[in-house]
Amino acid sequence: MSRSQKPSRQVQVDEQIQVVLAVLKGELSLAEAARRHGVSSATVGNWRDRFVDAGKAGMDRSLPGPDGGQSQTERRLRTECKELKLALAEATVQLRIWQKGSEYIDAVPSPTSRP
Repeated sequence: MSRSQKPSRQVQVDEQIQVVLAVLKGELSLAEAARRHGVSSATVGNWRDRFVDAGKAGMDRSLPGPDGGQSQTERRLRTECKELKLALAEATVQLRIWQKGSEYIDAVPSPTSRP
């Protein structure tokens, strides 16, 4: 690192958001924001770009189906939940069939099935 370059300081996320909003509103230029917060103009530009990209992703409701706007993890978990509910329902029906069948255990084998 040359003597003219200062190391970038660590800026908290809340402060980054305030800086980005000021830049987007036109209250500060990239260079002025960078000077005030001890970082490079490229760093402030990166914050701005990430902020805008995240905002676009949050506003995108063009995903097909009822899960529009949800993350891949949310969609996967919803699918898994549906599959588990179905498996539980099937197991419940099977249990009820076995319970009902156990009521007739004394009648098996029936007199007609004996030789």
